[in-house]
Amino acid sequence: MKLYTMLLMPVLLGSLAACGREEPGEVEAIDAAGTVDVSAAVSAESGTQIPARVVARETASLATRASGTIESIRVDVGSSVRRGQVLVRLEASGVESAVARAEAQTVAARRTFDRLQNLERDGAATRQELDQAEAALRTAEAMLAEAHSARGYVSMEAPFAGTVTARYADPGDLAVPGRPVLVISGTGGVKLEADLPATMVGVAEGEPVTVVATGSGARWPATVRRVVPVIDLASHRFRVEATFDSPGDQPVAGSFVRLEFAGRGEASAWVPSDAVIRRGQLAGVYVVDEDVARLRWIRTGRRGDDAVEVLAGLGEGALVVRDPEPGLVDGAAVRGTNVVGWVFTQEHGR
Repeated sequence: MKLYTMLLMPVLLGSLAACGREEPGEVEAIDAAGTVDVSAAVSAESGTQIPARVVARETASLATRASGTIESIRVDVGSSVRRGQVLVRLEASGVESAVARAEAQTVAARRTFDRLQNLERDGAATRQELDQAEAALRTAEAMLAEAHSARGYVSMEAPFAGTVTARYADPGDLAVPGRPVLVISGTGGVKLEADLPATMVGVAEGEPVTVVATGSGARWPATVRRVVPVIDLASHRFRVEATFDSPGDQPVAGSFVRLEFAGRGEASAWVPSDAVIRRGQLAGVYVVDEDVARLRWIRTGRRGDDAVEVLAGLGEGALVVRDPEPGLVDGAAVRGTNVVGWVFTQEHGR
């Protein structure tokens, strides 16, 4: 037993010595603080953000006006095109045959009309026969004009300069009227389209909005240019269009962004970003109440360079501790406060 006691003594002494030391990296709790800097939480109406699409100002879906087999497609997705450029051709053999038949019928009808006109003048033909020949001639001429028009349908041209953004057919496919073969987006800039809920029916043309990139949070000023004054009965939404106020490094057509309408959301509190502490997934602030620091857990929203939106857990006017000491604990006594002013603008929130 004496041997076991002697062996255990060094271990127990080492453990007691370790209890008397602080582990490296530990933060000493502060239960009484000196003078701390505080700022008041401010309230502001948050902007309402609506998903929007970036589309080209000019977009055309090219479809043939006559049925036929596609002979060639001279462009693909991503190809740049110029105005009037031939993009698609249909097989023209059937169209040329129709033109030839219509021409022959027109020539025959003209000869019949001329012959009956001479006979009617000599009294050898009746007026009714001449009228019938004239009607047949007019019908043949109309068929010939239609055949010539169909000849123009065998090719499809670009209505404006732009880029091919979609292709739905290949050579050998049957082209049908109304079924798009290509889609072209113009090079004349982009616009934004969004479907707003019926509760935002007061949005008007000329109203300023902010475009917010979904990934980076980058922002651009824009203006509402068109409001469709009809609410869809199924979705209870209406369409608006907006354009960027100035050209620059903007989202490309086909991307998705958000349109922010200022002053149309509910009011929320904002605090300086250096007042917010984070512990794992939780966010909180220290609020000075009757010379005591109280830890308030909050739910945050948008963030900016120097401000954070508080969606829950804090009200307007609360004095939050700026840049709190790492060891400050809930309930710590505060000997004094130094009120630090700060200016909040809507540009803080992103």
